[in-house]
Amino acid sequence: MGASMSSHRDEQQRQIKKAEKHLKNQYDGKWHWSVEGRAHRPSISARKLEDRMLELQDSKQVYRKRRYLNPWRGNEHEKFPDVDAYYSTNKEYPRRLVVQAASNALDDTGPRHWSRRKIKGHVPLIIALAELCLNPLGLEQYESGYDDEDDADRHGRQRKEDPLSILQRIVHVIAATLCTLGLAWIIQLLLSIQVVTAPWSDDGTAEPYDEYENVQWYWPKHAVNVLDQSPENTKPQSQLTKLTIPRRLVVRDPVTKQWIVKETTELRDPKTGMLQSYIFLSFSRANYLGKKDHELRPFFYRIAEAMLKHENRDKHPDEPLVEAFWVDLDCVSPDDVNDKTEEAKAESKRTKDVHSICDAVRCAKRVYVVLPSDDPEQKRIWGQRIWTLPEVLLAAGKIRYCFSNPDTVENNDQDLPHFDVTLTDMYDSFWPGPTSRFHSSHEEQYGESREDVIGHLVNHYTNTTKLSELQLFTCAVQAMAQLSTGKDVQGYTTADMAYAAMGLLAYRISPNPTDSPFQAIARLSLVNDSDNLLERLVCLWPSHLPQSELEQLAQSNNSVAESETILRNIADRDQYSVHLWDIEPTCSVVGIGDDQHTPTVILDRCRGIPIRWKDFPRVKYVKDLNGFRATISQKAVYAGAWFLLTGFGLFSSAISLEFSLLNNQTSIDISMYLLGVALFVGCAWIISWFSPWAVRQLCNSGATGVSCHLVGFEGTMSLRDIEKIIYGNFNHRLTYAPSSTIFAKNLRNKKTREGMEPQDPGWWQQEAKNLNVPEGHRLFTIVDTGNMTVSVIAAERPPVVALICGREGGMVRALLCSWRFEQNCLYRECVMRMRSSVEYLATPNDWLKVSLASQGDVSRARVEHLRQELERQATPAPPTPPPKDQPTKVSVATLEPHIYTQALESSQTQAPVNGKTTP
Repeated sequence: MGASMSSHRDEQQRQIKKAEKHLKNQYDGKWHWSVEGRAHRPSISARKLEDRMLELQDSKQVYRKRRYLNPWRGNEHEKFPDVDAYYSTNKEYPRRLVVQAASNALDDTGPRHWSRRKIKGHVPLIIALAELCLNPLGLEQYESGYDDEDDADRHGRQRKEDPLSILQRIVHVIAATLCTLGLAWIIQLLLSIQVVTAPWSDDGTAEPYDEYENVQWYWPKHAVNVLDQSPENTKPQSQLTKLTIPRRLVVRDPVTKQWIVKETTELRDPKTGMLQSYIFLSFSRANYLGKKDHELRPFFYRIAEAMLKHENRDKHPDEPLVEAFWVDLDCVSPDDVNDKTEEAKAESKRTKDVHSICDAVRCAKRVYVVLPSDDPEQKRIWGQRIWTLPEVLLAAGKIRYCFSNPDTVENNDQDLPHFDVTLTDMYDSFWPGPTSRFHSSHEEQYGESREDVIGHLVNHYTNTTKLSELQLFTCAVQAMAQLSTGKDVQGYTTADMAYAAMGLLAYRISPNPTDSPFQAIARLSLVNDSDNLLERLVCLWPSHLPQSELEQLAQSNNSVAESETILRNIADRDQYSVHLWDIEPTCSVVGIGDDQHTPTVILDRCRGIPIRWKDFPRVKYVKDLNGFRATISQKAVYAGAWFLLTGFGLFSSAISLEFSLLNNQTSIDISMYLLGVALFVGCAWIISWFSPWAVRQLCNSGATGVSCHLVGFEGTMSLRDIEKIIYGNFNHRLTYAPSSTIFAKNLRNKKTREGMEPQDPGWWQQEAKNLNVPEGHRLFTIVDTGNMTVSVIAAERPPVVALICGREGGMVRALLCSWRFEQNCLYRECVMRMRSSVEYLATPNDWLKVSLASQGDVSRARVEHLRQELERQATPAPPTPPPKDQPTKVSVATLEPHIYTQALESSQTQAPVNGKTTP
């Protein structure tokens, strides 16, 4: 037994060392050779390496090899999750991502999670030779000709006649002549012996983009149809709302004359069955910090008694007396001691009472807002509670507020200060305008795009304006998310945000204690939404939060990946100045993911295009071969090839004839053959002088939509350099897309719908600062060879696929996503606008799992939660959290019992599927 345990420990240590060594090798920051060429691996600090290993462990806290379940349910290939990966359609399994990088990005030594290599193209040899002959010095003015004079003006090219340019021209002519005389014949030779085929073609049909195939095999946590969600979850999502009366009210006992709590079933009129009138007391516990329920109860009873006297004094003679009131201290059912589990608490009377507060407001005769004083700060504190906003919205036209200090004893006969108040009045005093929170230039710009959601809700419920169902839902959710300021005061957390908002909607959901705020809001949207809120939300590219709000989230322990952050600005204009309701979705959200700290959805009917990062593929060169120049160019190329081939034929015939007569005494003069050979070869050589020009004419068009690829590289380059890498020459094929990304706004041509190239190479970095691109984001360039456009994006990680999910403004919206193969989840890194025709050239997909948070944000959130969990496990009871200024260090050795305990057992279990081990 002891020997077996020792062997087990030895094997465990071996697995630990192997996994640790593998991860270190992938992040060693050195150049390595691979099948795809020489690449530079990323480098991160030792602390980041520990975080990475902690992040990549599986559900059993084991860092091990994983398998991916591909669209055909094949999972034979397994690998460690380490650096970023992409799905290879050729290999049908995940491969490590290698990103080609411009020189400025290649020199950057910052931390990354992908390898880099030099930019590489696949230019045909014939074109490379032709360009070498025509422009051996690489001078820009000799790279291509212009079809008309307007091109020179449009691209700002002017010929200079200074002495230096004249000298350059002379040297260029000499070098080009020598190269043409010495190398041009090789073009004829290659075409003659069919070593290569002609790269040009007259077939202008557009090829579709490369196929992207993926599918999510695992059940979502919640789905539109109960058959599409986990078999363990048998509850349907939809539940039609119905008006419910309060379960309990506070009334005066007729015998003792004391206030008591009674069930409303005992208070109905025996003849009509109607419930007697009552008033509703709305308050926030944050206004009465330090006060217990037994201390607040007499105070609210005194307030209610005074307000009831006022109601009965001013009532109409025909109206019945108001002799009851609702206050959550007594009218919300107490906790049941028998409800031990979270599921039981979710179905308890208390939970149902809390979630039906909106109905108690609807049925009330009057709603009184109770404050300790008339101080503006007390009003603001009351307004920040998420439950108070729907209360007053539903009570429009019957609101009053009163103020009284619970520490002072007042005469019951004395009228308490109370005032009639409208929603408009409350908007000005209880929810101060947001503009005062913005100070920096970016925050002022962000404030201009932020919608005053509470103002919109107030206008809607006062019938000043009318919001659509989609706008109402969106504004309500954003208002709830922004009002949450912490988790230490009851009523201030976003955990119940969806349940507070659903009182304003037609359908309701059953509470689920395991739902995150995003999952609850998503469920609420699925059952209420005929306007595809989630589908539109997926396509939205929200503005980056100002620094002040990021600091506020950090203080409340909310990371950027948390669902609270995703919902804080869904009603605002996004970075493209578009509202959520302006987007028309082309996909469907069929389910909600089960990720605890990641806002994920399951998308159906979206179309995918893979993004190629390792190099630029070879493209087609399409030319209308019926034109005069094309005809002459073809004849020049093929005539030279024919003369050369004929010369070789005569030469071979002469040699064969000479060898056939060696044994005979007969002699024959082959000088005429050799003269013919020289004549044909000489003609071919002379014609070859024109072949570089002819090849350039035949390969200079590159018609739009011929070879469709999305190719990316890290960094930025001039259009001239990009075009030479892809096509071998420069003829102004590529232009910057005028409205594809946020960087295109200041590069638009004033007359034509095309983008202009910045003159300063450092313009991109400066513009990124002006746009407040978050720290850690890098610039990537996406080249669309389908319509010859170039777009620059800012993202934390290179996206490997573009998902077309919606359209707006005459263009489609594509989610640029990175990928984690062990979870088979796509992470939204950026949103780019593309031409509408690209939708029909992309691959349709079924179920895809997509995270609305980026992979970097999700990784940081996951590591933070895992470290907190490890600290709780390592801290003896009662737990004492470590000081905030002293971060807890967790080394790989410390994590061994948590990460590698089951290393041996995992190898004996059934093959893991899609990154999850099946027992």
